[in-house]
Amino acid sequence: MDEAERGPGEDIAVARPLAAPAVPAVLRGRFEIIEEIGRGGLTCVYAARDLVAARAGLAEPMVALKIIAEDEGVDPDLVALMHREARRLRDLVHPNIVRVFDMEQDGRLHFMVMERLQGQSLAALLRKAEGHRLPIAGIDRIVVEVSAALAFAHDRGIVHADLKPGNIFLESGGRIKLIDFNIAFPLARRPKAKEEDTIAILGRLGALTPAYASPQRLAGAEPGSGDDVYALGVVVYQALTGEKPYGGATATEAQASGTPLKRPPGLSFWRWQALRAALALDDGRRISDIRQFADLFLGRPGSWIAWRLGLR
Repeated sequence: MDEAERGPGEDIAVARPLAAPAVPAVLRGRFEIIEEIGRGGLTCVYAARDLVAARAGLAEPMVALKIIAEDEGVDPDLVALMHREARRLRDLVHPNIVRVFDMEQDGRLHFMVMERLQGQSLAALLRKAEGHRLPIAGIDRIVVEVSAALAFAHDRGIVHADLKPGNIFLESGGRIKLIDFNIAFPLARRPKAKEEDTIAILGRLGALTPAYASPQRLAGAEPGSGDDVYALGVVVYQALTGEKPYGGATATEAQASGTPLKRPPGLSFWRWQALRAALALDDGRRISDIRQFADLFLGRPGSWIAWRLGLR
């Protein structure tokens, strides 16, 4: 996964960036470290060769390892959570979601074994684009593929909860994939008597990116599918204008000040209605179904009739 252009803190916003851990040449006698390809607030990502796969003659023995060390400053609950969520997300297999194969440990190093991607993040693309904007055709492709990934996850009870340009990856071959699905929230939870659950841990650690979070999430509410819709709305607005909605204010700041949402120049009436509904600060007026947002924004037949009739 070529994530070199993702800056520190673009994974989980839970602490200041830590020094990269000392990593041996081979982890667990199997994963040969090739190079560092990315770094976040608490983790480093390395390209690695799976020696078992290479000996078996598999065509693609390369993987990405996302490593977190049991160091001072790293909440042990977060490490345990990464193991638990990786086990759950191994079954989240979709063409537009990065594959998570396993979570393993080598001494104090805990690492997620993932599909290695070649390309760049949407954040990197926007930084380099003229005016930090994309053409509408490129934005449509992002909406199509990201909404497909999110719909697949939502159908299986998982909400991403930290969607942003740094977590949208454009492969060299053209496909778009959601990354950092390794820390995600369940939409419906079973009571747990002996362990703190995902929402409690990440809520305590403050794991979200404020610029892409709905006012309800910023107020501490449990995430739902509508929060992913809001975040995708922010991404789309940013790609259209080169700026974040509400003048760059967070959702709670915009709500408190009554800051209006400005229509992006040149955006058609129907696209604007869809985007405005996705970015509604009142969750009672916001689109909560990611498929419906995509249908409305892309102008798919019958979508606006269904929306106006309240068939949500």
